[in-house]
Amino acid sequence: MIKKVRVEYLVPGVYIEDFNCDWKGSNLYVEPGFIKNDNIIEILKSWGIDEVYIDIEKGLDVGGRKRTKPKAGPGARSAATQPIHTTRPEVPLKEELQSAREITRDAVRVVDEANRQVMEGKVPDVRQTYELANRMNDSLHRNRDALLLLSRIRSKDEYTLRHSVSVSSLVLNLCNYRQVSEYQTLDLAVGALFHDIGKASIPLTILNKPARLTDEEFRLIQRHAEFSVNLLAKAKGLPLECYDIALHHHERFDGSGYPHGLKGAQISYGAKMTAVCDVFDAITSERCYKSGMDTVLGLRKIYEGSGTHFCKEIARDFIQSVGMYPVGTCVVLEDGRSGVVVGSTEDVMRPVVQVVYDEHKQERIRPQQVDLAQIGGNIASYGDPARLGTTSKVLLEKILSALS
Repeated sequence: MIKKVRVEYLVPGVYIEDFNCDWKGSNLYVEPGFIKNDNIIEILKSWGIDEVYIDIEKGLDVGGRKRTKPKAGPGARSAATQPIHTTRPEVPLKEELQSAREITRDAVRVVDEANRQVMEGKVPDVRQTYELANRMNDSLHRNRDALLLLSRIRSKDEYTLRHSVSVSSLVLNLCNYRQVSEYQTLDLAVGALFHDIGKASIPLTILNKPARLTDEEFRLIQRHAEFSVNLLAKAKGLPLECYDIALHHHERFDGSGYPHGLKGAQISYGAKMTAVCDVFDAITSERCYKSGMDTVLGLRKIYEGSGTHFCKEIARDFIQSVGMYPVGTCVVLEDGRSGVVVGSTEDVMRPVVQVVYDEHKQERIRPQQVDLAQIGGNIASYGDPARLGTTSKVLLEKILSALS
């Protein structure tokens, strides 16, 4: 039996037969299906959908009362305030790097193939994409440093495809930090893989233009969100989060984003998460027209944008999920030795550091790995790669080379 109900009455477990809208004038058509979580309901509201048709024989029925969010029980915490218990990586970084390299290569191939299929009007293999997201997530659980490190090493010519893979890796890492359910984590990761697919409809001369864009060119760039949604409409089996992430990952918490100027609670959870990861990867990546920002400076930019461009809680958790001292960060220890972070431990403030310089004596020293968690040592400050006669990118490449 089909019945028409208002969106505010919906609950997880309801089967939507018809979304009862024209998708804001786009060509998008989303497959009917079950509401899996509250996030789907928030997405429908953000898209301006007031009523939908549900099938009460396939899913749950709803009453005539508005749904209310359940009150937290005694001692309950939100995802944002849930205490995170970090553990030492399951496998060494050197061991996981080999697997992470294979996953990264497969990810670029799968995304490239899926993009090409969508552009040709064909249906991509959604199952293959989910299998990929699951492999990426498994790698992060074994040793998150491996996949995140590889996501930061790429040439300027690889940006477009590797950007989608990197953003998806960051989304997975953030979901794990915030203890998001596994099925929603994979949905958001797949959405991140496809979030910029619409850029394939924009000339490379505009995408890679080193000079300032004209107003007309900037408006065309902004339309990539709309192009992405229309292209994804050709795919079957994608969750609603994928369309929403593609359309709204450039919305800003203060309402200054595009395409719809959504703000605060109007923006879905997945779009808020992807927005932070997308900006961080973009500003720290080398492009044909700019150098990538140092990771520490990139994290600072995210912090500065919290509460305006980004949801404050999500921005905070993103910074903590990446770590104050991610692999490749130059640091100065309390004892005056300086070097580069080469691994993480169960203590996010005490990583493994390869020391190579004595700041007191102003001279190089014999390289030595120091596990700060084991010896109880502390980091005094961030270091300057230039003091070591190098750059952050070169340091990362040297770390990878040494671990190969």
